[in-house]
Amino acid sequence: MKRFIIAAALAATTVAAPAFAASEKFEMDVNYSSKKLSTVAGAEAEYEHIRKQIEDRCVSENADIRVPRSIVETFCVRKTMDSAVRSIDSELLTQVHAERR
Repeated sequence: MKRFIIAAALAATTVAAPAFAASEKFEMDVNYSSKKLSTVAGAEAEYEHIRKQIEDRCVSENADIRVPRSIVETFCVRKTMDSAVRSIDSELLTQVHAERR
């Protein structure tokens, strides 16, 4: 079963505010399998699946802005992953997220 969530990211920070001014916040549907979140291996696989979706969206959201990919990674992907993991509210996914931060 696939479910969708809304993930919001605050891409603007005091350091990168000018760079991200055009896109301070966005919402997205994140596709994941709740069934796979019942095992550690499944949670790890779903974590990577979710992260890839978020990374792709963050990169495309900021494609018109000349921002180093490392800044996109640090601010957009990290904050959106935090939001997505919190929204999904899976103990194993939260564990995987904590280990990979």
